[in-house]
Amino acid sequence: MLDSLRGRILATEPELLLAVGAVTFRVENSERTRSALPCPESEALIFTELVVRADHLGLLGFARPEERSLYRRVTAVSGVGKRLALALLSELSPEELAQCVSGEDENRLTRVSGIGKKTASRLLLELKGHLDEFLPDPGRRGPDPGTEERPEREEALLALGALGMNPAGARRALE
Repeated sequence: MLDSLRGRILATEPELLLAVGAVTFRVENSERTRSALPCPESEALIFTELVVRADHLGLLGFARPEERSLYRRVTAVSGVGKRLALALLSELSPEELAQCVSGEDENRLTRVSGIGKKTASRLLLELKGHLDEFLPDPGRRGPDPGTEERPEREEALLALGALGMNPAGARRALE
């Protein structure tokens, strides 16, 4: 319904107040988004997510569309709601969370406030393979340690990436 808002920042604490024309929106966000915002009285583009509950209507804002996409995936995990997802996004970037999930780093997830061992295990299980698009591009990162990429293999990985396949999926397909 609301994809994004462009407006003038009135305040950033405790929530973002964004003036869009004659309307001021109160937008909840993560610490990471808050730190990426320009100073008050500046214009900003915020990518939004409308949260509709029986007793509450809320608007969440994200500095990057990747953060919003990650929020949607994280809240799809059973037992993870808005507050926990925002805490996770405050601590970890989309790239960092994808690396935690692909590396099954439960300890890193449990350092986030509100995430215990059970929730971390559930996040790792339910997000496995669903965050590969946030992993660094194999063309930029170079070969995995201990493996040598043959020029044909590297070319195939780049071609599969150009066709829209995520890096981990491309590697699995070539195996």
